[in-house]
Amino acid sequence: MARMGKHPTLLAGLLTLLVTQPLLAYGGLATRILFDGMFAAVLLGVVFIIFGVGWERQLALVLVLPVFVLYLAHYLVPDRMRFASALLYNALMIAFIGLAIAVTLRDILQKRVIGGGDVLGAVSGYLLGGIVWGNLYVVLQLLAPSSFAVQPEIAWQLQERHLLHALFNFFSFATLTSLGYNDITPVTPFANTLTWLEVMFGQFYLAVVVAQLVGMRLAQAIQPGGPESK
Repeated sequence: MARMGKHPTLLAGLLTLLVTQPLLAYGGLATRILFDGMFAAVLLGVVFIIFGVGWERQLALVLVLPVFVLYLAHYLVPDRMRFASALLYNALMIAFIGLAIAVTLRDILQKRVIGGGDVLGAVSGYLLGGIVWGNLYVVLQLLAPSSFAVQPEIAWQLQERHLLHALFNFFSFATLTSLGYNDITPVTPFANTLTWLEVMFGQFYLAVVVAQLVGMRLAQAIQPGGPESK
């Protein structure tokens, strides 16, 4: 199967991960470990689906292998080391997923013939973008806890790693889609800038990337010899 043909699998994995993250994070240790296993499987899927052989896959592995180590280290390191471990983990995640988005867009936009898998690949890139910003918000929260005003009813989620990431992924996708619920509000200039940059990224991605690919797909379908003309 071609690499781009595997994007439906990647999209299904990302959606499963994002849907189950808050559900499993609210459980006990066993459900959180279950989520950790799913998380590791999806990251490996990103490596072997998005990145081809050669230097790109090697670079992806250089970034993602320490992510696994740091993710596991959360259960093992003493409390005084968890802050530094969390910062390094999130920084590597941002670099890894950012590279995956860049490679995905480059591969798709260079293609002359667009298939359905390519469109799903672009949607996967959109979801990865939301995850990148979720990690950026977590880093900001760790470095400057006063950057966001969080409603008291949900503020307790900031105290546990899985819940913290689930909460800021929620905020990220609410921002990415320009929805917003005002339960988490950026209150510092840097947080405000990071938030509007995500809004701009989301609008650009949908308008320029996904819409263009869908339009190209439809144009190919109605051309003589295309799938719809047979």
